[in-house]
Amino acid sequence: MAKLIASESLGQAWVAAARHLAGCKQRKDRNLILEISAPQKLGKDDLKIIKAVDAALRSRREDLSVETVAGTIFPNGLARRFSRPELYTNYLALLAKGKKRSSWGTYAQRMMSRPSRNGTGTINPLDDLIERLLQTHNGTKYQSAFELGVSDPDIDLAPPLDGHGYELPVFDPSRDAKPLNVPCLSHLSFKITNGKLDLTAIYRSQWYCQRALGNLIGLSQLHSFVGKESKYECGVLTCIATHAYLDTETFGKVGVTKDLLAALPG
Repeated sequence: MAKLIASESLGQAWVAAARHLAGCKQRKDRNLILEISAPQKLGKDDLKIIKAVDAALRSRREDLSVETVAGTIFPNGLARRFSRPELYTNYLALLAKGKKRSSWGTYAQRMMSRPSRNGTGTINPLDDLIERLLQTHNGTKYQSAFELGVSDPDIDLAPPLDGHGYELPVFDPSRDAKPLNVPCLSHLSFKITNGKLDLTAIYRSQWYCQRALGNLIGLSQLHSFVGKESKYECGVLTCIATHAYLDTETFGKVGVTKDLLAALPG
């Protein structure tokens, strides 16, 4: 059965989900759903949670932090300095200089740059999605046609599909054929609900100690950017992990992780 955790803030949602996983067999569960009503609102308890998890990550690996995980989804630092289209240009240029060979890149890169159908250029699915959302202010009534998923945007997205589907891909079958190279974030779906912009993210797999909190922060930042650029107030952020795992080895031991979770607010 699916497990639903509803919370106002992303920090509190992460703590509740991690504690739930701590009580599951092998610390694993399927279809763990977080529904966060105010994902951009970070209170004192959220900041305390983020600081504690970040310290636990950095104590084990110098190259891993909550911020670096969030940055794979959205480059929020650059977004504070640049709007469209300068954000895309600057981010892709920096990534081209710093990306490691043989790495599949970041989710943000896949949202901003995909090969065109004829292979001679690129398209920007994220910008296309924002432009579609902007059209809804001028009489276009689509509410659930703004997706980031598994399709080929240059082939499948030309028509609006009668309001029922708009895909912005994360998974790329031409690059992700090897099982170990499949990205964990599978799909992003934006919806207009009562005048607000909701975001639903679906993960095929999510490690809660190493990645989940950074994922939630990155998603909230992407959500905020799309809302700002498309002139919508942000609504609910929903995150669905079809396979969720409390990877206590990331923090060192089971006991260390349980002590950390017990000490956090919520």
